[in-house]
Amino acid sequence: MTDTAYYLTPDSHYYLQAAQNLLDGRGYRIYFQNKDTFCAIWPVGYSLLIAGVSFLTKLSVELSSKVVNLLAVAGILLLIYRQYKIQSWFVALALLSSSFLQLYANTWSETVFVFCMLGFCFNYNQKNNSNWAFAVAAFLTRYIGFFLIVPLIVQRKYKVAFVFSVFIGLYLLNNYAQTQTFTGDHGHFPTEPFATRLIRGLEGIGQEIAFWGVRDWDLKSGNEVLIFFIYGISALQAAILVVTVKIIINNKTTVVLSPISSGIFVVAGSYFLTTILLYLFDDSIESLYFRRLSPVTLLLLIGSLGWLTEWPQRQIFDRVKWWVVAFFALSVVHALPKMSIFEFINKQ
Repeated sequence: MTDTAYYLTPDSHYYLQAAQNLLDGRGYRIYFQNKDTFCAIWPVGYSLLIAGVSFLTKLSVELSSKVVNLLAVAGILLLIYRQYKIQSWFVALALLSSSFLQLYANTWSETVFVFCMLGFCFNYNQKNNSNWAFAVAAFLTRYIGFFLIVPLIVQRKYKVAFVFSVFIGLYLLNNYAQTQTFTGDHGHFPTEPFATRLIRGLEGIGQEIAFWGVRDWDLKSGNEVLIFFIYGISALQAAILVVTVKIIINNKTTVVLSPISSGIFVVAGSYFLTTILLYLFDDSIESLYFRRLSPVTLLLLIGSLGWLTEWPQRQIFDRVKWWVVAFFALSVVHALPKMSIFEFINKQ
């Protein structure tokens, strides 16, 4: 259950517990399954950032986690600005998607992870090997960051891919030395019927495709008026999306991808395929819900909006930009705690 004061989930409490133990000099440890243990379930990066902010600011680890997420959002905005300059405001609209707003509001590592992925994307086509740091940071934030080996190999950056692989191996060996597991006893083959797991996975992908509204948490409120309002907003967004896509198709412009856009799509595709494979072969991944799929959704949104701002699509951009602004403005509504607002108004 989520803590409405700090948007804390069970995972959040473990991140904070590990951060507090780091501050107290006890090492990267948590109390899990009735025992004090080294935290191999999640990599150290996110908790270490929280501990660092808490150490520097003297804030509690709870508030420090919010500072870390806000700094990650600021970092994402800076990366977007450096890449898209005068049109960065338009590309940054992607951060108003309801799924991303929910990600960064909670004490979860995905916001930092998205920052690392985006930094990797923007350095993907550089001739130097500067994106190795983003790859390492992504892995230290979430284990699935290992997937960046794939785009490195596609780009023929074999040396960086090899060094990155060695780093991953050493980190996992340390986990094993501490806990006799590589990632906290993850990785068991699912015992449920394959068809059942496949259908549930497809449902999760379907929900993420309709990322703007079907996951609105206030749909569970039971308030019929509020539910009708939410579906009304979603229907309006769907209509805007149809209009936007129709304008793009009718323009009959040849699709030309810049190196940046193509790099984003390669990384997003690699992440998506890796997530699907892990889901099919790892029973610790219960479902393909938005925490797992939102990073790829956000990358695709940034890549698509960035593509619209490029010169060959200038005429399309001028015709659709305000439709896109309206779409994402409505998306913010889904992330608001509407039931809490409704109850507060009724008490006045």
